[in-house]
Amino acid sequence: MDDWKDLEILTQNDALVEVEAAQDGLTSEPTQLHAQFEMSSEHLDEVRHRHTEVLVTAGMLPESNLAQTQPERALAWMVNSLNGRLNPHGLSIPLLGTSLEKIMLKSKTTEDATLVQLNVSEGEFEPLVKEFPLPQEASASLTATFLDGRLHISW
Repeated sequence: MDDWKDLEILTQNDALVEVEAAQDGLTSEPTQLHAQFEMSSEHLDEVRHRHTEVLVTAGMLPESNLAQTQPERALAWMVNSLNGRLNPHGLSIPLLGTSLEKIMLKSKTTEDATLVQLNVSEGEFEPLVKEFPLPQEASASLTATFLDGRLHISW
């Protein structure tokens, strides 16, 4: 039939094991529990990322350090919000349904980046105005082309 195995029986002295400080329950500090929750909650990382994306897209980034140190993130978010495409030396934004007369581009060079302002007007509606940073080296060879309803900006 079945083979039985011996089960060792420990005495009370053998069973004592060193116990670490509790990380949950009523015996731990609230600061420890909060820190543990912060470290283990991956959904909060996504929320923080999306919140920063919205702030950058809206032009209200309170953390100016992020805009200065990683302008490519702001550019990628802006291009994605307009269903555009980004490549290493330029970008493409679909502006189907509008004409060249309704599109205005402006650029300026700062110490950290080249800024481009896109302004699309449409009759009595508020114009669409987006500002986005390009890499510093973009100012030397910045060109814009409007072909087949798509705005291509290259550098």
